[in-house]
Amino acid sequence: MAGVSPTARSGPRDQIVFAIILIVIGLGGFVLQATEGKVDVGGIIVLLIGLGLLGGFVSTRHYGYLVPGGIMTGLGAGIALQEAFALTNDSSGGIIVLGLGLGFASIWVLGQILDVQRSLWWPLVPGGILVVVGGALLIGGDAIRVLDWWGLVLVAIGLLVLWRAFAMGRQAR
Repeated sequence: MAGVSPTARSGPRDQIVFAIILIVIGLGGFVLQATEGKVDVGGIIVLLIGLGLLGGFVSTRHYGYLVPGGIMTGLGAGIALQEAFALTNDSSGGIIVLGLGLGFASIWVLGQILDVQRSLWWPLVPGGILVVVGGALLIGGDAIRVLDWWGLVLVAIGLLVLWRAFAMGRQAR
């Protein structure tokens, strides 16, 4: 279908989600200009876009809305919390990374709760890593030394996955 715009091929629900996202971005831009940059609305805008995408997922059950919706909602929540508490030390990075990790994890959680056919476990890998890093940054000090062992942790998880794969292969025979 060359020459056909993406909105012409999509259904009414997809167009509604797209329209809501445009409206949210536009309102956020208007608030930013009206307050002359005195109010930090960046995190709130990202959060609202993520929530709009999650709303699109709930109404359509398209996995394509769930992934960016979970990621943007988690990231937006982290940025909004950092801006709300005016954090400037390692905690500011920690809260943003933690929010992003929880956003990834929410993809898997929502997929399980809403019984999405394409619900896969892949979001738990980046989500788990980001949650550990964000938590270590929030705690600070000696907790960051835990991150020195991240390579061995990934090797252990990889070995566990291999062991399970071989065990399932033997049961299938």
